[in-house]
Amino acid sequence: MNLLGMVYARWRRQASLALSPYGITLSQFQLIHLARVRGSIAPSTAAAELGSDRPTMTLVARTCLGKGWLSRKASQADHRSFKLSLTGHGEELLDRIEGDGVLSPYRLGDPFDILGSDERADFLRMLDRVERRSRDVLGV
Repeated sequence: MNLLGMVYARWRRQASLALSPYGITLSQFQLIHLARVRGSIAPSTAAAELGSDRPTMTLVARTCLGKGWLSRKASQADHRSFKLSLTGHGEELLDRIEGDGVLSPYRLGDPFDILGSDERADFLRMLDRVERRSRDVLGV
């Protein structure tokens, strides 16, 4: 676990540096990207999918709302809750970041490039199994 954590921490540091010229943090980028993929999403669901706790996700969402990257829509099922949706401004920012390729393995570096394609596929399958098991053992 520690080794994977070290690899992720290094990648996260590089990704954060790559995103800084755009005025967005990695956590904010991940949230607005998730909103793009999912259409609209409840903050608690976003927290679970991004491996964050709810209070941290609330702060990240608040910043994204304030910068106009996300909008807030009351849930029709429960008026006390709401969902986050990507705005046009957020879409433009994602398009610019993705178009510039700042998070691509070619720009950031790819520590897995030393693995052959079969090794890489096996490793990713094993990581997927371990991640799913961690939910059972450690909770979401």
